Amino acid sequence: MNTTTIKTINEIKADIISNLSEYAGNSYYGCDLAYTLFEGDNANGSVFCNTYKTKEYIKANFDLFGEFLEHYNDEFGEYLNPFSQPERVHVIFLLEGVQSILSKCEFISDNWNAKIELTAENIETITNQVNEFSGDLF
Repeated sequence: MNTTTIKTINEIKADIISNLSEYAGNSYYGCDLAYTLFEGDNANGSVFCNTYKTKEYIKANFDLFGEFLEHYNDEFGEYLNPFSQPERVHVIFLLEGVQSILSKCEFISDNWNAKIELTAENIETITNQVNEFSGDLF
């Protein structure tokens, strides 16, 4: 894994941890948590709200986006085109990356089909497990 990929994964992990506190006190299904934490990006249809910045991000993460595009096509049978819809592809990349990280957290995996109350204790557990993640996203 190259340093750019590691940096990007660490940024995604930091965003997950940051967003958890915004949803404290509420309950969500483990399988929905990724989409809930990043519902604003999904609703906006853009992470940066800046096409140029998005294109530069995709270029900087070329290898990781290549892995993602293969994964997405294999999983959903749809080819995403980052050249014609960079912001859409970036949002889907973020959601799938977050889902990948959270699904590998034991606490989330154990509660995949159950509601999780985001108490301070559960947020700390999820935070610790997100920080421990060191694998491939896709």
